[in-house]
Amino acid sequence: MSKDGLMFVGACVIVTLFFMIPAFSFPGGTTDGAPGPGYFPILVCSVILLLSTILFIQYLRDHKKYFQQNETQKKNLPKLLIAIGAIILYTILFMFIPFIPLTLVFMVFLNWLFGRTWRFNIIFSVVFTGVIYFVFNNLLHVML
Repeated sequence: MSKDGLMFVGACVIVTLFFMIPAFSFPGGTTDGAPGPGYFPILVCSVILLLSTILFIQYLRDHKKYFQQNETQKKNLPKLLIAIGAIILYTILFMFIPFIPLTLVFMVFLNWLFGRTWRFNIIFSVVFTGVIYFVFNNLLHVML
C-alpha cells in the first residue's frame, strides 16, 4: 500500500467522521414519518465510509500506486482546480440565489467545462436539477 493511498483514505475517513458524528445529535424524524435533518448526512457519510473501506482493502490487496499522474491527468489538473473553485462558489452563492437557477447555471458550466455538447448539456442540466429538487422536496421534505 502506498503512503499516498493511506493518507487519502485516512483523510476521507476523518472528514466523514467530522460531519457524521454531529449528525447523530440531530432529531431522528418527525411524527408524520418524514426523515429528520440528520438522515441525509448520515446516509452520505455511511456511503463514503463504505467506499473508503473498499478502497483501503484494494490498496492492501494490489500494492499499486494510484497517485502516479500520466500526461492526460496532468493536462486535466486545471479543469479539476476550476471545478473545485466552482463548487466552493456554488456553496457560497447558495445562500443568496434560489436553488433551481443556481443549480442550472452550475450544471451548464460544469458540462461546458468538461466539453459536453450543448444539447446534452441543456438536457442533462434540466433533468439533473429537476430530479434533485424532487428528491429533496418530496422524499426528504427539505425546502430548497
